Amino acid sequence: MANAAEMHTPYSSLKKLLSLFNSLLACFLVLVIILVVEITAATVVLLFFPIVRDVALEHTFMTLRKNYRGYNEPDDYTTEWNFVMEKLKCCGVNNYTDFSGSSFEMTTGHAYPRGCCRSMGTSACDGHNASASVIHQEGCFRKLLRITKAQSFTLSGGSLGAAMMQLPGILATLLLFIKLG
Repeated sequence: MANAAEMHTPYSSLKKLLSLFNSLLACFLVLVIILVVEITAATVVLLFFPIVRDVALEHTFMTLRKNYRGYNEPDDYTTEWNFVMEKLKCCGVNNYTDFSGSSFEMTTGHAYPRGCCRSMGTSACDGHNASASVIHQEGCFRKLLRITKAQSFTLSGGSLGAAMMQLPGILATLLLFIKLG
């Protein structure tokens, strides 16, 4: 008598075929969903970048004027802005005049913070001398925008490239699905 493990029911081959069929369908659907998400993400980044830029500029400007405290009262927001201004060699959002009338100027009496100085230890950088030889005149937003734009276009390009690489896999899965169906 044959071993029970070796015995096949009349439907065992059909079960295996249906299992393969379902796996191919699931693989096809997952690949299509990933493809749609990649294309959508790339399109959203490319289409809405100008709108996001304008909203971000206004929000960043208003929060800088309201929340920047300076070196005497360092909080997370101020520390991050100091880091950005020192590393990118810039001052404020649009330029050094962003601090005029801000909470920073009201509390310190200075027209700009030390993070705007070209050289931190000089006596000329006293918070009042705003000449181009003493402080960075350009704002940080344009520099941050250049970095963000380069990164978002790289991300969009990579996403679209990955989508193109997935197309042959999707087509092969679809053809197998149709041929076996």
